[in-house]
Amino acid sequence: MAHPAAKLLTGFFVVAVLLVVATLVLTQGQLPPPSPPIPEPNGYDDLVSAGGMVADKTGDFFTMSEGDLRALVMKNSEAVKLAKTGLTHECQVPLDFSAPNPSYFTNLAVVKRLAQAITAEGRLAEFENRPADAAEAYLTVIRLGHAISRGGLLIDSLVSVAIDAIGVANMEKLAPKLDAKQCREAAAVIESCEGQREPAQAVLVRERAWGRRVFGLKGQLARLVNFKSMKQSEQKVVARLSAQQNREQVLLIQLASRAYELEKGERPKILGNLVPEYLKAIPQNPVTGTNMAYP
Repeated sequence: MAHPAAKLLTGFFVVAVLLVVATLVLTQGQLPPPSPPIPEPNGYDDLVSAGGMVADKTGDFFTMSEGDLRALVMKNSEAVKLAKTGLTHECQVPLDFSAPNPSYFTNLAVVKRLAQAITAEGRLAEFENRPADAAEAYLTVIRLGHAISRGGLLIDSLVSVAIDAIGVANMEKLAPKLDAKQCREAAAVIESCEGQREPAQAVLVRERAWGRRVFGLKGQLARLVNFKSMKQSEQKVVARLSAQQNREQVLLIQLASRAYELEKGERPKILGNLVPEYLKAIPQNPVTGTNMAYP
């Protein structure tokens, strides 16, 4: 005869399983949060088209001679021009809820090549001692990184981080060569991009809703079985997003501080000195939500 405590535990287990199954069924029946309407025109389409026009071997730009770099830039000039047109429009990732679409990943790959082509323009400008043009190119890469993830999934955010990192790294090196006006303009672009950044939590909610709709109850059960590993994966992505955002915020402060120092002859004593003449507001730490510390 089974021990009463064992029966009680078995009963609790059965009830728990039923509750989980019921939750999955109810969740599966729910519609995902409505996506905002796709803008018309959608700048994202121009970015993907521009990426498809980019010549191969753009990833070699950092080892090219000035002559080879100039030839590459000329070859990709129309693609970069189209990309800049796309960035003047609102951009949103058009999600496919029917099934995972191979072209979705192809689009991400061509946009990464596009980022390299634009960066090549910046590198050529540095060769030719045109820091303002180099800054424009690297800021375009940063804008591209932000634009290609809006309304998208975690994979879009990861590609966004990779592209954004290219632009930020090059701006970090270029910043000491910029004058006050150029630093002001660069800070304004980055601050505008930061103001349009989607919270990581919003991306996670969209990712889960997309998964429910695409993979159905089977996907929900798989998520339950692998809950711990999937949760850890999500946390790693969020950590990467936060780290890149923090790096970009530090660059923003450095640019604003340099403009302040060049114009006033001294470094700002506190970040509050930069507001509102050089920054609209003190940047927020992406993890704590508090004001950034002065670097």
